[in-house]
Amino acid sequence: MNEIAKTILTAKRRRFLSSRPVFVRFAPASEAELFRIATEMKFKFALGIAQWLRIAGYGDIDETLSFREEFFSVIDAGRLAGHVFFARDSAGNRYAFNPADESIHYVCFPDQASARIADDFHTFLQELVRRDYKLAEWMSNISTTK
Repeated sequence: MNEIAKTILTAKRRRFLSSRPVFVRFAPASEAELFRIATEMKFKFALGIAQWLRIAGYGDIDETLSFREEFFSVIDAGRLAGHVFFARDSAGNRYAFNPADESIHYVCFPDQASARIADDFHTFLQELVRRDYKLAEWMSNISTTK
């Protein structure tokens, strides 16, 4: 996780006369805070997500993918019952992980269609970097099911 986090945290986007960081930190995330969230909501963090949050904190990747404490919630019904929402994109779509196997799922808003998009969070971040952080383009090519 350290290597992919370093890649994202040091990446810059060029602008006309300047550049901006790809990741903009919103707030830190401590081990105690992550433990409190998981305990209150009765879930186990996917290892990669917990590592990312401890390293990077809450924030936005390329102004398209946001991580915030308030996004965490356990899905209580449907095909993804027991999965945990952890992020949102700029279109309002959500991203969830499965505590049982750490797989990452895309959940399209508002119809709640979903798709498994990565085996784990590390693989998800690697793919996002490989695609030059073009999350919307990536998700538009995903086949979802209800």
